[in-house]
Amino acid sequence: MRLLLDEMHSPTVARALQESGHDVHAVSNDPLLRAMADAKLLQFAAETNRGIVTENVPDFALLASQWAANATPHAGIVYTNPNRFNRNTAAYPANLIAALDLFLQHPPVKGHTWVWWLQAPA
Repeated sequence: MRLLLDEMHSPTVARALQESGHDVHAVSNDPLLRAMADAKLLQFAAETNRGIVTENVPDFALLASQWAANATPHAGIVYTNPNRFNRNTAAYPANLIAALDLFLQHPPVKGHTWVWWLQAPA
């Protein structure tokens, strides 16, 4: 499984996951993607077969609904809760790295057009 981290998440997360052998790309590392509108970002993720990791639930839930209504597949959406993966705490980004590493090692979803709420490891 390949992932694209939305720009609110630290590129450190992508680097750490890459070092663990995962194919994860950070929007914040790519000048062409940084200013991209959410709809275009989801399209880019779908075209490159990457699930998108975002805490922007309102916008991406609406997009996912629109894509489903049009029977347009995407490569998946992983929602992160900003309270659980709070960027203003000492636990971040290690907690997000651990959760995504576990998610990637044992994907709970398969195929396309899935939506998943990421949980912090126990």
